[in-house]
Amino acid sequence: MNRMIHWWGVLFLCASAACAETGSDSLAVSDARDPNKKKENFVGGFLADEGAIWTSPLHMDGNDAMVWGGIAGTTALLLTVDEPVAREAHRLRNESIFVQKVSPAVTQFGQFYVPYSIAAAYCLEGLVFNDDTSVDTGLLAAQAMLHSGIVVQVLKNIFGRSRPFVHSDEDAWHGPGMILRRDAHGGFSPYDSFPSGHTITAFSLATVIAGRESPWVGYVAYTCATLTGISRLTQHEHWLSDVVAGAALGIAIGKLELRRHNNSLAIYPSIGARSAGLTIQINE
Repeated sequence: MNRMIHWWGVLFLCASAACAETGSDSLAVSDARDPNKKKENFVGGFLADEGAIWTSPLHMDGNDAMVWGGIAGTTALLLTVDEPVAREAHRLRNESIFVQKVSPAVTQFGQFYVPYSIAAAYCLEGLVFNDDTSVDTGLLAAQAMLHSGIVVQVLKNIFGRSRPFVHSDEDAWHGPGMILRRDAHGGFSPYDSFPSGHTITAFSLATVIAGRESPWVGYVAYTCATLTGISRLTQHEHWLSDVVAGAALGIAIGKLELRRHNNSLAIYPSIGARSAGLTIQINE
């Protein structure tokens, strides 16, 4: 019975993270951007967004503080059940042929080449059918995922948390520096568990798609992101708190990109007397 409670808790918490209101900014990082600014260099704009992410705690209002305080509290609470949930997820995979077949496929939604291929498909569709909205969506999704990748790698380096398989489902935090250690087979570091990179990528992509598409498309996107998070548990790669934290951060970063750039975007080369580069034209 306890095992079933833990497993249904996994499903409920991941689904709850996915069902955040698509049009709400309650889970978005704060943004101090000048709304009157219409043009910006592509690289400069990207760096400005990255700066807004890391300085967002300085711009939080009371509602933001309550939301993020609740997320931090929930994550801390989940730390107390991470080990039994990991054991239950691992047991379920070992005993279920269905999970063994489906989980490795579903987890690919958070792997680099699948979500970026989806963003590229939006751009390609827009270029082929002269649909600026599709191009905008693909560019926003790619930017959101790039920002998510930077954030998650910094946090992984800071915390140095071991993955569930390292100490047989016994949780351990090693701090900075462990990210460079490799496992016995020369693979990726087993000490980069918190937060989940697959989950933050899937949810940042889903949030942008949900913000630019019809509601049913958003529901499909969030469902895929939620299943990706669950698959990280059944793959024995992450703890439940890793997944929930990754989902919250992915939604927040996706919403930031939508709020800062949710108008028509046009990207074109710009050549000046002493410089050349790409410029983003934001059309309201």
